[in-house]
This record gives sequence, C-alpha cells and structure tokens, in this order.
Amino acid sequence: MTIKKEFEYTISDQSFLLLAQKALFWKNEQMLMISDVHLGKAGHFRKHGIALPKSSNDENLSRIDLLIEEYQPNSLLFLGDLFHSEKNDEWDAFKLWRKSHRDIEFILVLGNHEIYPQSQYELLGIKCYESFLKSGIKLVHDKSDLSISENKNFCISGHIHPAIQMKGKGRQKLRLPCFHIHSQSLLMPAFGNLTGSFTIKPRSDDQVFAIIDDQIIEINT
Repeated sequence: MTIKKEFEYTISDQSFLLLAQKALFWKNEQMLMISDVHLGKAGHFRKHGIALPKSSNDENLSRIDLLIEEYQPNSLLFLGDLFHSEKNDEWDAFKLWRKSHRDIEFILVLGNHEIYPQSQYELLGIKCYESFLKSGIKLVHDKSDLSISENKNFCISGHIHPAIQMKGKGRQKLRLPCFHIHSQSLLMPAFGNLTGSFTIKPRSDDQVFAIIDDQIIEINT
C-alpha cells in the first residue's frame, strides 16, 4: 500500500495528478478538475427547516482557493453538479468568489442538479457544455449518459460519488471516498463536503485510490 499527497497517472499520453483534496490536475492543459461540489445544498436544507451551517459553502470555496494557489491552473473545470438547488444566498457568495478569479477560465460540464439556466452561468463568465472533449479524452458528468459510439474515448466522469469499503480485524470497517479507474474510464470522488457516497465493488484489474486525512492511498484490489 502506497500513501502520497498525489499520484501521477498517464492517460493517452496526457499526465494527470490525482489529488488527496478530491480533485484532478491535468498537467498538459494546466487544468484543475473538480466534480460534484453541490454548492447551495446547506441553504437548500435550511430553507426546508434543517439547520445546516452556512460555513459548509464557504469551506468548499476555500478548499478550491487552496488548490488554485498551489497548482496555479489556467482553467478550472467543474465536472457537473456545481450547484444543488435553486438560488439562495450561497449563489450570491459564489458570484463574488467567481469575480475574484477573473484570470482563470471557468468551464462547467452540466450535471443532473444544474437547475440554473446556462445563461446565468455564462453571465459569470462560465462556459457550459453537455460534455467536453479534449486531447482525445471525454469529460462528462454521468458516463452512463454516453452512447456506445461515444465510449470510444477514455472518459473522466463524476456523479456516482464513489467510495471504497476497507475491512480490518474485529469486523472493523471504514468507507473512504476514492478515484476508481476501470477499463477506459476514471471516476472522480465528490468534492463537496455535504455529499453522500456510493460503495463501489472494484474488479481485480481495476485501480482504486482512496482518500483519508489529506492523503491518497493506492489500494490493492
């Protein structure tokens, strides 16, 4: 078992860093990639009487700020489900945060929770796509939405919120968010701090990189 802050991974002659902060950095393109942030989720629950703290939204944006500071990307790509709900004060906070990064290109691959029309994102200088193809690599929120003909490219996706269950002695169990690489696809962990997870069952030839305490661990499947 190997534990690191980041793992370098090559896809179609392109170099990626799998980050312990639940993000992906595409070195060739200087692109930071994040999936399933689900901003506005705390505000959505507060509106319906569940008292979740406002700080969760700010924490997500602060974590992205730290990644931007460390990796200095030219572009930031959200791989779907950037926002979880209808407009609330967390949308206003996001607008201000976006203005603080005018020098970075923002791209959104649309997810199933994108309630706002594309025009609202585009007013903030965010380019929107149903899917995004670059250097022979397909970027999409939900890989299951692709047709058979579209699956010829290596695919990076989110949506599932993958996690791996670790078992220890004495019936101990621990479920950890992870990157899951299977065949011609890479599944990203959810970035947001209010997201659930889905326990994957990797095959023997899959690769799994689990995340715990700002460390990323290569799991022998």
